[in-house]
Amino acid sequence: MKIISRYLVREITGPFILGLLFFNFVLFVGIIFDLMELIFVENISPLQVGKLVLFKVPAFFDIVIPMSVLFAGLLGFGRLSADGEIIALRSSGVSLFQISTPLLVVVFILTCFALYFSAYVTPWCNRHYKQIYREILLKRPTLKIKERAIADFKGKKLYVRHLDRENNEMEEVILYEFLPRPVRRFPQITLAQRGRFEKDALYLEEVTVYRIGENYRITQRGKFDLQTLYISSEIPKLGFKEVTSEEMSLEELRKKLEEERAKKRLNEEKIRKIAIDFHTRIALPLATFFIGILSIPLGIKLERGEKSISLGVSLGIVVVYYLFLSAGQFLAREGIVPPFLAVWFPNILIIIATIYLNLMLRNL
Repeated sequence: MKIISRYLVREITGPFILGLLFFNFVLFVGIIFDLMELIFVENISPLQVGKLVLFKVPAFFDIVIPMSVLFAGLLGFGRLSADGEIIALRSSGVSLFQISTPLLVVVFILTCFALYFSAYVTPWCNRHYKQIYREILLKRPTLKIKERAIADFKGKKLYVRHLDRENNEMEEVILYEFLPRPVRRFPQITLAQRGRFEKDALYLEEVTVYRIGENYRITQRGKFDLQTLYISSEIPKLGFKEVTSEEMSLEELRKKLEEERAKKRLNEEKIRKIAIDFHTRIALPLATFFIGILSIPLGIKLERGEKSISLGVSLGIVVVYYLFLSAGQFLAREGIVPPFLAVWFPNILIIIATIYLNLMLRNL
């Protein structure tokens, strides 16, 4: 039996590694153009960009590991079934459970690995990713600014018609902001012919300021030769100081959920969001195990060992899984479905499909 187990492990190891590399590459392509822009356009140090990549990759594991497990199971068991090896082993008295045991052991280990990453490693990487990006942004404040596009600077909307990134200079600048209480209902619009970043400040030249009042009529107007906006105190606040759920470990997320539920005035919307994130952190890694079990009867039923078929089926199943998950999360955020049911529903479907396929195999 040990010889058979080693043989089956070899059958799934190669496809798993192949799937891991392929699916990581597919997801990495989505960010590679942004990274190349940082290096060749923004002149950001390749070392810093490399750190961003290093801390970004673990976020892919929630998707990549289940897909790779499914691909490996379909390809491995599909080939064994197509070559008649499954029938030969079962005719020799080896049960389907014994045949599947090597894959189940590997999948269990990968599930534990995925769960640990989801609970602790990925949030830690997300924190460091944000920290490095913040350091880059502090050194290159124009990084978030695009020509003829609106950039968000904590309550302020900045529009620039022409931008010189080398000198951090801008032309035809529009700054749209809401003033502090009690007049924050109405915006203030600042127009400047030129602007430039120097260290921790934005200097605007030839400035005209308009304050808007009732019925959005201009109530005040002022002209200045120079206006200075200190941004170093604002940039860290652009979502960097506030720890998001993506940066919290599973334990921190659980404690945050308990704190919100213990408050006298409950924020139901916030509670639902945290609950969704908490259950997703557990459901996604465990999907690796459920999908791994599904791949066994599905691979045998397909009876084909071609990589293209296994790859297509893997992509199809995972796409359907994430469609159900996304739909469930949306319904849970709106309060239509409980967060637990919404997040775990795709896993329940996989379990039902696995039971159904196994019953079909028994009847063969």
